[in-house]
Formats: sequence, C-alpha cells, structure tokens
Amino acid sequence: MDVDTGIDDAIAIMIALQSPEIEIVGITTVGGNVTARAAGLNTLGILRALGKDSKIPVLQGSSRPISKKIARAKDVHGQKGLGNIMLESNPSFLQRGEASHFISKILANYRKGEVSLIATGPLTNIARIILENPEKINYLSKISLMGGAYGLASKIYGNITQYGEFNFYCDPKAAQIVMAHASTGAVQVNVVGLDVTDKYLIIDNEFVSILDQQCLKTKTAPSKSTKVPTIAKSLLQYPLAEFGKFNLPDVFAIAMIERPFLFKFKRGIINIVQNGILWGHSIFVGDGPSGSVNKRSKIFVASDIKDSRRIHDYVVCRLCNRR
Repeated sequence: MDVDTGIDDAIAIMIALQSPEIEIVGITTVGGNVTARAAGLNTLGILRALGKDSKIPVLQGSSRPISKKIARAKDVHGQKGLGNIMLESNPSFLQRGEASHFISKILANYRKGEVSLIATGPLTNIARIILENPEKINYLSKISLMGGAYGLASKIYGNITQYGEFNFYCDPKAAQIVMAHASTGAVQVNVVGLDVTDKYLIIDNEFVSILDQQCLKTKTAPSKSTKVPTIAKSLLQYPLAEFGKFNLPDVFAIAMIERPFLFKFKRGIINIVQNGILWGHSIFVGDGPSGSVNKRSKIFVASDIKDSRRIHDYVVCRLCNRR
C-alpha cells in the first residue's frame, strides 16, 4: 500500500487488514493529508493497535511532490491526520530510504504478477519509481488507486478546489507520469474518482449507528476483535462533529482489489492539468465506438457501482470483521 494516512486512509488500512483475501506485505507513505513522516507514524499507530507493527514493514517515502507545490488537508483530518485521537507508535519501526528499493526488496519474494499496489494518496512515490526504473512497476499485477473526478457516475468536481481532487492536486505531474505509463499498456491501473466515491458511501451518524448494531453481533465471539470498529468510530468523531457527514474515498481502492465485480469500468486515458486555475483537474477520454482512442491503454476508470447497497455492506462487514 502507498498511503498519506489521514482518517480515510486509516480506515482503508484497517479494512485491508480485516480482509481474508488481502495480505499487506508492506506500506510506503507519501506527503499529502500530512507529511510522509506523520503518515508513517499514523500508519504504525494503526498497525500497533492491531498488533501488526512488527509484522508489516513501513517506509517513509516522499514528502515533497514532483510538482513543487505542497498542499495539506489539516482542516479535514485534524492537525496530525487522525482527527482528535492519538495512537501510540514506535518510531524505530519507521524505515527511511527510497520507495523503489523498498518495493523491489518486497517484490523479490514474489513471482511477477502476484502483488498489486493500492494507492490512496498522491502518486509521488509511484511516479519516482517509474522515472527511476519502470520495470519495477511493471512487475506488479495492477495498481488500484483513488484519484481524480470524472463525472461518469455523477456531476462531482474537485474537493480541494472547484476543479481539483486532492490526491491529483497535490502532485499532478506525478499523476500524469503514472497515467502516461499505464496508457502504453505497461501496467494495469484501476482508478476510482470522487464521482463514484462521494455518490455511494456517505458517512454520517446513521452510518455509525448501523456500525454499532452490526458489530454487536460479533461481540459474543471471543475471537473477534472490537478494536477496529472502536478506532473507526473514534476517527470519525472529528469530521462528523466538524461537517456533519464525511466520505471515505480511499476504501474504494481496497474494494476494487477485493470486490472488483461491484464496479463498472471504462477503459481510456487520463490527462491531469498541471497549471493555472484547473491545476490538478482530471480529464478522462474513453474508448470511441471503434476502440481506437487508446487501444494499448490499461487504464480502467470506475464509471459506476453495480449495487450501491453492497458497497455499504462491504465496508460495515469488514469493519465489524464479519464475512
């Protein structure tokens, strides 16, 4: 995973940890919601709370974007990224170095196509790997990422400006490098944007009540931990108090790996604006009737959800550790 651990990244990590179908073999952090170091400590805090901090390596990646314009989301995620809560972490577990070397070391233990990369923050680390040695990225099965807004499922625009989605806004040059690489057919990239995430999963007090009710059903089983829903509810207290509702776009990047059949996809190419008032704006160009627009492209953008209830149930079940 490659994360900028704020509130929704933290919940996405916990959902992945609860999945019987996903094994997290390493996590890199990137500057976005918070600095790469803060994201690393937040990630280790989540892992430590769940007894995983000594088992899953975490590397502090790029804090500075390739695009040379730094943005943060403290108003949304709180000063340190996890709202009002503090999770104890062991800084000695936070590795330093190049993300490319870290990922190469992990991939050396697997065959080509066995490992996928989930990205929930700006794409700086991934772009730097492509610039250094694209074959390292091509070794992956696919990249599943949250970024952009395409107007395919709903008329959603930006969430940091009128035009820019936060992850792409933070480093549009990095996002363009990743999309250009995928458009050549080198590696498959599945992308979900705000037009899908903000339409199908709205977090409010009613969602928290449902989470409470569903998690009660697992409390009688001693083997089922209640730590995840407890942490999730604590994380959500801050944005719900501030805004009344919240979105969890990053969990869709997990769902595209574990439940791809819930999504409708369109193949095409993505361009990201890197200057002016449209900075960070994502433009999707899909296949035409003849399929000639991008016949080599391996970019698949989520255009809709087949069953909105199932994505809601998926998130609740994973947080409650129910199958």
